[in-house]
Amino acid sequence: MSIISNLLNQVINGLFSIVGDWGIAIILTTILIRICLLPLSWKQKKSINVQQELSKKTEEIKLKYANDKEKQQTEVAKISAESAKSMLGCLFTLIQIPIMYGLYTVFAEMPIDVGSFVVPWINNLKLPDAYHIIPFIAVIVQLLPSIIMTLRPIKSAKKSGFPLTQMLIMGGFSLFFFMKAPVTLGIYWVTTGLFSTLEQVAYNKILNKT
Repeated sequence: MSIISNLLNQVINGLFSIVGDWGIAIILTTILIRICLLPLSWKQKKSINVQQELSKKTEEIKLKYANDKEKQQTEVAKISAESAKSMLGCLFTLIQIPIMYGLYTVFAEMPIDVGSFVVPWINNLKLPDAYHIIPFIAVIVQLLPSIIMTLRPIKSAKKSGFPLTQMLIMGGFSLFFFMKAPVTLGIYWVTTGLFSTLEQVAYNKILNKT
């Protein structure tokens, strides 16, 4: 884990030596990380789409072979095998964990207590935002990709209510976390959230999902 922290520390310090602003250095570092993770992120999005399609096929099979349990089980087993293969794309979420931990370590050990041009109302990036502006922006931006993904199957989302409930719970926990977290981490999450939103829009456009 220290290898990741050291690498991220070198990147942030290198960018700071160029731009002269820690907030901008964090934003640029975040963008570089997301660009590097872009192939895995798109693979995860494809996996999610596959999972949704396989779920629909499973329901269709259950209805089609409602009176033939043996045939139903055989066909569902085939779908389950396909589903297991597509789950490999979801490793993107796990890969982000050590990166997040590395960034948190770097932010916590930053030897400076200064503000940034990015957040002019804040004097110390290592402290939480006393006005809670960054936490609210971070939560809204963080949920945007999920909102975009649920817009397409809006009818089914309304019926189950699960996506909306899930987003509200996620938003509540995230808000509580960011209100206690240093601004440095908030800047990272706002940047990665905006990047994820643009990425989701681009993905939808390319695959004609809009």
